Amino acid sequence: MTNALSLYLDALRFGAAFVVFVSHYVAERYTGGLFWQAMPYGRTAVLVFFVLSGFVIAWVTETRERTLEDYTLSRLARLYSVIVPVFVVTAILDGLGMAIDPANYGPESHLSLTQALLGYGLSAVFLGESWTLNVVPGSDIPYWSLNYEAWYYVLFAAAVFLQGGRRIAALVTAALLAGPKILILFPTWLMGVAAWRWRASFPAQRGARLCVFGPVAVFAALEALGGQQLFRHAETPWLPFMYSPYDYLVSALVALFIMGLANMRLTEPRLAVVRAIRWLAGTSFGLYLLHRPLLDFFGTVIPGPTHGAIHRTLLFGFALGGSLGLAHLTERRKGSLKSWLRSGLDAIRRKPRQAALERQNLS
Repeated sequence: MTNALSLYLDALRFGAAFVVFVSHYVAERYTGGLFWQAMPYGRTAVLVFFVLSGFVIAWVTETRERTLEDYTLSRLARLYSVIVPVFVVTAILDGLGMAIDPANYGPESHLSLTQALLGYGLSAVFLGESWTLNVVPGSDIPYWSLNYEAWYYVLFAAAVFLQGGRRIAALVTAALLAGPKILILFPTWLMGVAAWRWRASFPAQRGARLCVFGPVAVFAALEALGGQQLFRHAETPWLPFMYSPYDYLVSALVALFIMGLANMRLTEPRLAVVRAIRWLAGTSFGLYLLHRPLLDFFGTVIPGPTHGAIHRTLLFGFALGGSLGLAHLTERRKGSLKSWLRSGLDAIRRKPRQAALERQNLS
């Protein structure tokens, strides 16, 4: 993983988060359907996240996180350093917005207190999409994909760090908890793992360029022909929403694109651009999870019709700016949370040793 490749992947990561933001912003309830054609690409961006996540996780487990402990602490810190603040912000904004105008909120927000607490509780342990469940924390619809990604982390860790019976038991248990909806999209995440593992098998430069520009051309051609509409979408709670075989095709194209990048001679832009990309990439996770509650809230409090230019501009600025600002604050907590988790784990380990020493002294 060179600095240049890392930078390009950071740009891809933020780009995917921004596409998800735009795909929700252009909805009828926020902007009167401005550029509604962008709405389907939110799902495409989530698939980019899955493939990119698999690629990066495969890299870190080969280089920096070589033990189950390091891997687990890093994943927990990465997830909960953002999730906890997101839950707090979502609950506050939903409460205020619903008090002002509940009609501006979707059905996911019109729940009893028990149902709302259940949504937050199941989401906190990534069970919101297990089997036929479909719950999210408040108005934070994009959280659905985090239920998938968290279980992909668990399944991958069981396969890589455990052996024998423990590996089988962990895989079976995780699969049963995750359920079929989550498992059926697991191959999209594994394509990212494969892209990392097989990146060196591609012929240099000429093959790399083909892998970068070929998938882009194929995707553009598929979209011109109808994209997702070329495939049947099954309507059943046992499958992911809007699921179709197109998900695998898009993910394969993304994996090939990343493999091509990994084999190209990439040039880095000037330092100011590098810093901007790194900063924006650091906000990607928070932007993804925070933008929907902010869109709902500001869409409620900003005056004027949704199709008005002032309303659209203010909503875009406040929702995007608020997401980036809050995301930057939460991202800074990741390192400290990992240190706190490691200290807690060390303290738990010391207690049995201290007890054993005390027993020896007494005897």
